[in-house]
Amino acid sequence: MRVLLGVFLMGIFCWMAVRCTKEVPTITPPVDEWVQRNQISGEYKVYDTLGNYLYMMQITRIKDPTGMLADSLRFENFDDEFSFTVAQYKWANHVMGVSIGGHDTLYDTNHKRWKLSGALFDDYNKFENDTIRLRFQKTNINYWMEDVVPYYACDCKQVAVKQH
Repeated sequence: MRVLLGVFLMGIFCWMAVRCTKEVPTITPPVDEWVQRNQISGEYKVYDTLGNYLYMMQITRIKDPTGMLADSLRFENFDDEFSFTVAQYKWANHVMGVSIGGHDTLYDTNHKRWKLSGALFDDYNKFENDTIRLRFQKTNINYWMEDVVPYYACDCKQVAVKQH
C-alpha cells in the first residue's frame, strides 16, 4: 500500500512539475528595415506580366552618410530608358517598399522628355523574395508635340527579378 501511495504521489508531483513549468520564449530582436534594404541592391531581369523578357536594370542603395536623412536607391536603365535616384523612406504599411518617386521632365536615352511616377501600392513596388512587382505611370503628354514624337501614356506593370 505504501509503495502504491508513493508511486501515486510521485506521479502527481511529476504532473504538477510539468504543468507548472513555463517555457521561456525566445525573443529575437527585430531586424532594421534599413539593414534589410541592402538586399535590394543588384542586377535585375525585367519581364512583362506575361513573362516575356524586356530588359536588364541595376538598382544600387546609396546610404546617407549623415544617418539623418533617408537612404536612396539609384535606378539604372529603368524601363530600358531612364536612370534616376530616389530617396527611400519608411512607410508603416509598406514594409520594404521601393519608391520610384515622381519625375517631371525626365530624359530618356533618346533625349526625349517624359513624366514618370510610381506610388506605393499594396501589391506593387515592394521587394519580396528577390522580386519587385513594378507599377508606374509614364507619359509624354506635356512634351510630345515639341519633341515631335507620338503621344504615349501607360499605367505600366512589370516584374523585376534579382539575379544572383
